[in-house]
Amino acid sequence: MKWIFLICTFVMLYILSQKRFEYYDEIPKGSEETAEIAPILNQPFFYLGEGSQIVAFVSSDGSTVLKLFKARHEKPYTFSRYIRNLGKKDWEQSHQKWKIKFGETSRRYKTAFMHLKEETGLVFLHFQKTPISLPVTLKHRTSTTLDLAQYPFILQKRAILAPEYIKAHPEGIQALKEFFSARTEKGFSDPRQSLSVNYGFIDGRPIQIDPGKIDSFDGDISSEIEKIHTHIDEWASHL
Repeated sequence: MKWIFLICTFVMLYILSQKRFEYYDEIPKGSEETAEIAPILNQPFFYLGEGSQIVAFVSSDGSTVLKLFKARHEKPYTFSRYIRNLGKKDWEQSHQKWKIKFGETSRRYKTAFMHLKEETGLVFLHFQKTPISLPVTLKHRTSTTLDLAQYPFILQKRAILAPEYIKAHPEGIQALKEFFSARTEKGFSDPRQSLSVNYGFIDGRPIQIDPGKIDSFDGDISSEIEKIHTHIDEWASHL
């Protein structure tokens, strides 16, 4: 029965987004051109998973992930969550939480797109409505066609998660260390460093999957790099 409620949740979020997504001048627009991504969207995208802010879909060729922002901030699906948030007050509070979180996340993604595009595999950012239609077919049990021009979303190259890659390619540990060293020297860091779920590899090259917490770094570079390398060694020893 879970998939029935999940589909209903998707439908409600899409309908509500037409009325509840607010676009603010202070939120960066992201990538300027939209027509260039039409070829990427000319294939079905299949449900991959969801977090508190996004629902993720992967392209049929397996190369690209579409991260579609939800109309409000919420934890991944549970039936109790669905029932609990039916009240108007709950919806309004959730939307306010989404508004604050979305503003913060969009700015950090914009920073990553501008300064760490290769390090994150970001292809396209879309944070405000645009006039060019961007239809895409989303599949999860059923098929839905959505015009992405009306929604905030992100396109990103799909990566193999770091644990899976390193188990098959131990040299990936050194590649990760070099990745973090280079990023720190560029003046950026991520306080979470969640290596198992937030980092992956594309063609042997490390990337950060979710740069939503990326921040500028102006501390001691050598000390920061040493700390991160120690963390990587400890993490890798448990794989």
